[in-house]
Amino acid sequence: MLKAWQVFFILLLTTFILVDVTLLFYNLSNLQTQIYVLFPLVILILTTLILRLIYPDSPPLILKIILTFIVLLIHFRYLWWRITATLILDWYNGYISIAVIVMEVIAIINVTIISFQTLFRTNHSPEADAPVSQRIKQGLYTPTVDVLIPTVNEPTFVLRRTLVGCQSMHYPNKKIWVLDDGNRPEIAKLAQELGCKYLARSQYGNAKAGNLNHGLSVTSGEIVVAFDADFIPLNNFLERTIGFFENPEVSLVVTPQNFYNPDSPELNLGGCILPHEQTVFYTIIQPGRDATNSIICTGTSILMRREHLNKIGGIPTSTIVEDWVTGMLLQSKGYKTIFINELLSVGAAPEHLLSYLVQRIRWAEGTLKVLFNKYNPLFLPGLNLWQRINHLSGILYWIDQGTQTISYIAPILFIIIGMQALNTNLITLIYYWLPAYIAGFILVPWIIGTRTILVSYVYNALQCFAIAKITIKTFLFPKLRNRFIVTPKGITQNHPEIALELMKPIIVLLILNFFSIFIAIWRAYFSNIDTDTLTLSIIWAELNTVILAASLLAGFGGIYSSEERIAPRVKFSQTCEVIILDFPHNQKTFTTTIGDMSEYGISFHTPTDINLQAGQKLKIVFPDEQLNFLAKVRRVGKVTGCRLLVGPLTPKQHQKIIEFIYCRPSHWQQPKVANEKQALRALFITLFKLYPLFKK
Repeated sequence: MLKAWQVFFILLLTTFILVDVTLLFYNLSNLQTQIYVLFPLVILILTTLILRLIYPDSPPLILKIILTFIVLLIHFRYLWWRITATLILDWYNGYISIAVIVMEVIAIINVTIISFQTLFRTNHSPEADAPVSQRIKQGLYTPTVDVLIPTVNEPTFVLRRTLVGCQSMHYPNKKIWVLDDGNRPEIAKLAQELGCKYLARSQYGNAKAGNLNHGLSVTSGEIVVAFDADFIPLNNFLERTIGFFENPEVSLVVTPQNFYNPDSPELNLGGCILPHEQTVFYTIIQPGRDATNSIICTGTSILMRREHLNKIGGIPTSTIVEDWVTGMLLQSKGYKTIFINELLSVGAAPEHLLSYLVQRIRWAEGTLKVLFNKYNPLFLPGLNLWQRINHLSGILYWIDQGTQTISYIAPILFIIIGMQALNTNLITLIYYWLPAYIAGFILVPWIIGTRTILVSYVYNALQCFAIAKITIKTFLFPKLRNRFIVTPKGITQNHPEIALELMKPIIVLLILNFFSIFIAIWRAYFSNIDTDTLTLSIIWAELNTVILAASLLAGFGGIYSSEERIAPRVKFSQTCEVIILDFPHNQKTFTTTIGDMSEYGISFHTPTDINLQAGQKLKIVFPDEQLNFLAKVRRVGKVTGCRLLVGPLTPKQHQKIIEFIYCRPSHWQQPKVANEKQALRALFITLFKLYPLFKK
């Protein structure tokens, strides 16, 4: 049975399609006399479809190079037409006309750089397999290691997981340091309990960079490893990475950031159908940058050679993106930096839109301000041409994110007040714009390997207004220093909640785009206004409405169960024995596999011949791990959910549980980039089922 909003959604979508078809049919009635305009589009679509049938996953390298240059020519052709034939530079329309073309130029330059940046990708996993990890396991290469964990206000239960993970790393010659800028007695006690060293500063300053530098000043290990306080290393982290430092030129090894909980948009876009937003960056872009020794140092789960770090003066303190700048400085000295694309640690993703945007705004502000200081990659001595281009592309990315705001405003300005962004007709638009758009929509993602850009629009709409604000502020006042804000962590949501202040631009523009569609439809049928431009504006506003509606739903506060708010569930499959303790007349034992587990709960697949009841007590045994837990059945079905009856745990018991859940490589899967089917499914569930408001 369809709900009322689903009926409304279907009727609205049907109305949009009928109006679009009617207007396009009317405005393209003379297309048959100009059939040549379809040739570029038809050739592009047919060629792309044929090639994607032959190479469904990714084209071979030589074809990638050829297609990248073809896309570059298509985009250049489009921009030449836009700049020479469509701009309206009078006093009334000139502002929006120039703004839109600037937005398009920035977007195309950004896509072009990424396309070339990702042509040649490295894979260091075979090196880590042998002999790198083997020499460490055999004790042939074991440099001294200091593991530094800066913290300021993270909850104790979050930090405990990180310290347990660090202690579980298979490596003999390591010291673990808690660098507490909060100077908290409970953290000092935790460090002592877990056998870690505790260090607090007497004088604070320079945020995380200052804290790390203080840690560097009192430690002496040859290799420095840095983890954020909410990142848990897997037990093979050092085995897979330390060996790269046998090469004396290697100064930095970076590993990807993976997460044990979804962020708010990821959770809300269909319920974790899609991988984390940063999967594309770590799976595709970082390996591409590695080929030119221009990877981005991402601040956590990284390893640095102390000798080289000392030569650049330690961690830079005059920037809030000290991690990125540290990597650039090491590269500028000619040292080798390595990215190994393996899941070697897991961390806490921002759970709310507020913390998500705080993090993105900090990244954007810090990156943009590098343009105005001595670390500007355009002028930093020692970088080669490709390194300069790749690091400048990181700055261009945030400018692109901010300027996309214009695309949500332009159709409204034309429909409501007649401010026109471009002067053209639909037939010419089909000839020039549509091939460029199709190339960007279905060809570029296939070449790069991202497979879909649909969800990118939703993520962009979520953050572009905040990024636009910080971009303008940074360019106007580049020397203004804002207060450093730590990304809030610690799951607390258990009901849908929306941050109205943050979502206000999205709500306002969603309403304006939605109503401007109907104003435009009325004008198209009952006024003498140019229907070509009006049709373009209607379709543009319709797309904006869909994107903004999806981003509004994606921006709701993350909805977590009561258990997940304290300890996230980790999905993995492992055999265990279950003993029913209160089975009539005797205990009954059966073997099954785990579905997921947290520090307070567990679920397993229920065999068909087993009939469990809520409230029954069980003993769950992992024979290979020498682990067993008492549990109480909470829900029954194909999957049985239980609450662990852990009671007051000793530190050793708690450590064993955390280590078992979070630190085993077999419990985690390398995230994969989403494909078109996943993206469409996620958007459909979000819009048609109003997820996350109505999960069922």
